[in-house]
Amino acid sequence: MLNLPHQPPILFAKKILSKSENSVQVLVEFGSIPTLAMMMEAAAQSSSAFSDKALEGYVVSCSNLALHSKAKKTIFTAHITSKMQTDTLHNVHFEIKDEDTLLSSGDILLMLKSD
Repeated sequence: MLNLPHQPPILFAKKILSKSENSVQVLVEFGSIPTLAMMMEAAAQSSSAFSDKALEGYVVSCSNLALHSKAKKTIFTAHITSKMQTDTLHNVHFEIKDEDTLLSSGDILLMLKSD
């Protein structure tokens, strides 16, 4: 289950497809053909799948963002790999894929709100 405060039309992460200690795959869906910024936001939302509890987080920085192929549909898989995590920071690498086609990738640093 994804614990996100987002509501449509900004809620892109829909369902956890698979999860391991350092990676998750999440079904993401958009209301229109997504831009690179929308795919990056979907990846940030998908990173919430690493936690079993509701956490608030904010994107602090992005790096190595790349649009590899233009999207032609609205439903994809977000592949998220945890690179480093502390109590308040989480650095992830993402890839948004349409089956085997890589659409976008990059690294995101998230600040997690502490209780």
